Amino acid sequence: MLRVLAIWLVSRGLVALGTAFGGVYIPYGQGDWNPGPAWYDRLLRWDSEWYNIIAAQGYSYNGDPNVTQSVVFYPLFPLLARGLSAATGLATTHALLIVANLAALGAVLLLFRLVRDEFGERVAFLTVALLSFFPASVFLSAGYTEAPVLLLMVGFFVMLRRQQFVAAALLAGLAAATRSSGVMLLPVLVFELWRRREPRLFLRDVVPLALLASAGLWLFMIYLGVAFGRPLLLSEAQAAFQGGTTLPQRIVAALTLQPLLKLTTLTEISPTGLDHWIFLLTIALAVYAWRKLDAAMALFATLVLLLPYLTVAGGPQGLIATTRYNLVSFPLFITGALLLERALWLTPAVIGFGGGLLFFYAALFAQWQWIG
Repeated sequence: MLRVLAIWLVSRGLVALGTAFGGVYIPYGQGDWNPGPAWYDRLLRWDSEWYNIIAAQGYSYNGDPNVTQSVVFYPLFPLLARGLSAATGLATTHALLIVANLAALGAVLLLFRLVRDEFGERVAFLTVALLSFFPASVFLSAGYTEAPVLLLMVGFFVMLRRQQFVAAALLAGLAAATRSSGVMLLPVLVFELWRRREPRLFLRDVVPLALLASAGLWLFMIYLGVAFGRPLLLSEAQAAFQGGTTLPQRIVAALTLQPLLKLTTLTEISPTGLDHWIFLLTIALAVYAWRKLDAAMALFATLVLLLPYLTVAGGPQGLIATTRYNLVSFPLFITGALLLERALWLTPAVIGFGGGLLFFYAALFAQWQWIG
């Protein structure tokens, strides 16, 4: 575990160096929220401001669908930060960072054990390294939901392997209260129940376990209905963040392959061009996962890949958001590790290239120049 910790700490050192570098050499972007003067305060950008508002003040909605508002953000992460702040007296901004970074460390250590038990120690180390030095892994150290939801997702698969379906459903329910990709654990749970249980037991258990696995989502919708009279605000208010496009419009655009027309930027040496290459890479890894991984993991990777494509890519953000969304798709990193195991001589180049991009992306993120 010490070697796993060393890999993780080196990657976080690159994040810290990147934020410091950005503060000196990269112009300040469009952000107008400054949570503090310390270098780690630069890891509170973009959505972190919304999570801080929720943690400090709770949710609000003024009835204007054209204005960006807090109701589109899932509640568990800011609630944890609020609880830590109340218990310790820390500012909610710092509580967000502590929750995220502790969750990230727990996720990396648990992922190593999960992969080692099935594929061996070498693949486990490679998986941790690929995840740690993945360019978008800056969000595992930022005030974002990626770290806590990744921890819950890895824990979910640990429970699935042990066929402890109640515990798995509970973790899925918590993940569904953390971010939208957590909802993708529900079909995986149902699929595994169908595979592992005889028909009579499957029919007995599927409904209560499905309700538990989706509890984070429907409880949040109930809250929105009671507080603001609109339980679907979580989806409806997204239009203000997506250039005024509605969810049906974005889905239609995705199904008609309009986001793929933006792949002309592949020739650009920019975050957008690189993100499009990463999108193509994740597709290839998701396909390969069906050959090398358990069907439940391959299904999960596919669903996590499809979620931002169908719900986000058809809007003005295009495909760039898929890089951050696929950060939590840890089966893709396992698949990459299995491929890299066959050509270990490539490992320094792959990790070095990823680490360079991580440094670059951290610098851009810290200066409000890249949203991921």
